[in-house]
Amino acid sequence: MHIRDQFYSATELKGSKGVIEKVERVDSNESDEQVLGTTNLYQDGKLQCVPMPTPDPKDPLNLPRWRRWMAIISLCFFGALALSAETIVGALIPVFVLEYAGQDPKILGSLAGFPPDPSGIVPSSAVDQLAGLGGPPIWKVSLLSSLPILTNGISSYFLVPASIAIGRRPVLLLCGVMAWAGGVWAGLSHSLDSHLAARCFQGLGAGAVEALIPLVVQDLVFIHHRNRAMAGIWAAQGVIIICLGIGSPIIVVTTGWRLLYFLTAGLTAGAWLMVAAFVPESRFPRSPAELSGKSLYPLAPGEPRPALDYSQFGPRTLGTDFGIMNFGYQFKEAGQSMLDTVRTMVFPNMIWAILVNSAIISIYNAAAQTGSTVLLAAGWEFRKIGLAVIPIMVATPFVFLISGFFADKVSNWHAKRNGGRREPEAHLLSLVLPLLSGATGCIAFGYAGEHIYTSHWSVLLIGTFLLAFSFLSVNTIAAVFVVESYPQWAGPVLVNVSSFRCIVGFAMSFRATTWIQARGYLGCFAIYAGILGFLTLVMPLVYIYGKRIRAWTAGNVPTRGVKT
Repeated sequence: MHIRDQFYSATELKGSKGVIEKVERVDSNESDEQVLGTTNLYQDGKLQCVPMPTPDPKDPLNLPRWRRWMAIISLCFFGALALSAETIVGALIPVFVLEYAGQDPKILGSLAGFPPDPSGIVPSSAVDQLAGLGGPPIWKVSLLSSLPILTNGISSYFLVPASIAIGRRPVLLLCGVMAWAGGVWAGLSHSLDSHLAARCFQGLGAGAVEALIPLVVQDLVFIHHRNRAMAGIWAAQGVIIICLGIGSPIIVVTTGWRLLYFLTAGLTAGAWLMVAAFVPESRFPRSPAELSGKSLYPLAPGEPRPALDYSQFGPRTLGTDFGIMNFGYQFKEAGQSMLDTVRTMVFPNMIWAILVNSAIISIYNAAAQTGSTVLLAAGWEFRKIGLAVIPIMVATPFVFLISGFFADKVSNWHAKRNGGRREPEAHLLSLVLPLLSGATGCIAFGYAGEHIYTSHWSVLLIGTFLLAFSFLSVNTIAAVFVVESYPQWAGPVLVNVSSFRCIVGFAMSFRATTWIQARGYLGCFAIYAGILGFLTLVMPLVYIYGKRIRAWTAGNVPTRGVKT
């Protein structure tokens, strides 16, 4: 139902089917306002529904719990497949260097590491040996891993406004088609340029993961469960990576790398079918008061949400569950969201969130591009390179526990200690461990990369584990933090975070192999660690002054006269 921001005595509101209804205003002589983003999560010790559902059975928050979690699981599967392709392709850069140097990548099947450098130190020797094969510059081949990140970021500028204009479901379904079609194209490509174009097309489809899927999650899930829902989507990536990552080198040396693309395209098509079956349209306009947990409708004594009113709104139908563009078009609102994207871009807390996300995705992608090369230098057989994804699998349960279950507990505990009011800045407490993990992982990965002949290869895998945990956790918590800070601008703030982190992340990592050749592994990753450490030191300022920033940038939401 379309709800407006002002509440009047006996105000007429137009429902989703043109139903005219009346909302009674509670008698009150006192004005009660709260800062946007601040919510009353607990009232009289009882957990409240935030956002507040309406009595309309078509409201996505009124879906049965099993249906909402099936939608989340479907998004997990689709998002994991889309994201894992970037990690897996990054680990196969040596394969594509050989391919485009005119050599058969299957010779890697008999390769047992690069010959050691007499100095015992590897500032860049493994990368240099690949670069000396005579093919295209190694940085250009590495674009197969990094360029999709750029297209992911760019796509958010179009996908989110489109989802506001015509709905989330049609845009998600279109993205799914692009993701698996791009995989088929990549498998059929016969030149590096065509391969790069296919990866970009695939990246446009995978862009749904960056901003659109978190937007659907905030449509379907109450805030006290959002961390675990988002963590589930990111953590599911590890399960897919372990299955495809371990098998990908074996597939490459036995049947060729093209089969890997066809396999992932087929799985993505299966994920697309799950999305079509279980993810209904979730776009549903809510007022700022409802986003803050206030009800526009009378509540029965002791009930946390309005009772469903089938006589007034009608039941859900097959069209509601499986149709597209069910709730009309909102082109004006989509245009406004693009302006809001520019507007929210310069908010101080948003700038910090963008920079943190940009730094961590840069580091993770640089490690993904170069890790397999280092392990080959350490004497690993190429067939066993897929085992390098095990640290990512090990990290995923920690991601779900720390940035999902534990982060929800921390923010809810913080709300109880704060008189029942939940502040988005509470999520920053759960970011401390992931950020420290990221900085530590940089040093471990850089040291192991530079001293792989004299240190054990397990140090590199430990660094990979720390970076994977940091990357997935920061993505999870930061998305929840920005959406809760500006719930009325959920789409625009997600666009800012997802787009800028991808664009900046691409700029900071697409020449990672060249930088390593110039500075060495430790020198390159020490710079990354320094950037992440500086941003971590700024976080206490965002925690302390975050509410003042929200009051200055977004103002207040009137709550007087709203029934709770």
